[in-house]
Amino acid sequence: MNDIEKAQVARLVSRLEDLKARSNGTFNPPAWMLDKNRYGKNSLTPQEQQEWAESVSHSMRSTVALSYLIECGNRWGMRDGQHVFRAGNTALGLTRELIENVLIVHVENAILSEQPEQKYLAVYLFYARNDEEKERRGYSWFSDFLDDLFIDVAAQLRAGETTAINSQIH
Repeated sequence: MNDIEKAQVARLVSRLEDLKARSNGTFNPPAWMLDKNRYGKNSLTPQEQQEWAESVSHSMRSTVALSYLIECGNRWGMRDGQHVFRAGNTALGLTRELIENVLIVHVENAILSEQPEQKYLAVYLFYARNDEEKERRGYSWFSDFLDDLFIDVAAQLRAGETTAINSQIH
């Protein structure tokens, strides 16, 4: 590696270390990703590729959740200091953890079951394609997906169907 590449690797590793420190234990990249001397030596093994994809997918999931919370804040404001989603006269309190759980259960698990051989590489590609689409057109599939899911939850709450709600959001 030349000096420029070494500096780029050092910045990437530093960024990972910073993300790990700020995550309160929720982001734990594999040790090889934090090893500045590992980069540029050889290709990633299939196991390392999966570890990388899983780590990056975790970060992308958090970004989608936080972006959606900001979007909801812009649309409906806050209620008692909490982000909300409104559908009709129903307001649902939202947290990053809730949205991430919805993404794991309803998006990532579906991708993993449909493409078991690709595992988290398929999940990463799904998030990456959404990022590209959002960059190109200003549109995020996740916003529509989450809106539709929370509209259904609100309708079920109004109808008194709480049993079905648990299966949707957990």
